[in-house]
Amino acid sequence: MHVLAIEDTFIDGNDVTVTAVVDDMRLIRKSTHLDPDEYAPALCRTSFELDEGEQIPLDEDGFCDYLALLNPDWELLPIEND
Repeated sequence: MHVLAIEDTFIDGNDVTVTAVVDDMRLIRKSTHLDPDEYAPALCRTSFELDEGEQIPLDEDGFCDYLALLNPDWELLPIEND
């Protein structure tokens, strides 16, 4: 999945939790006979563990690239209605 923007990153020792806007995560239109499903970006969260001594990029573009290579399982967060 392609990360469009990092919203929040929480690091606790080697445990990392990231909240980000990820492309093509929320189904907005079901497929028809003529068109496939249509997806939009959505706010998601993932967690992973760093290897001992592993460094993560500190800039957003570098961190987005790192996450693309890591290819974690993203959890779709519910939409908040104000």
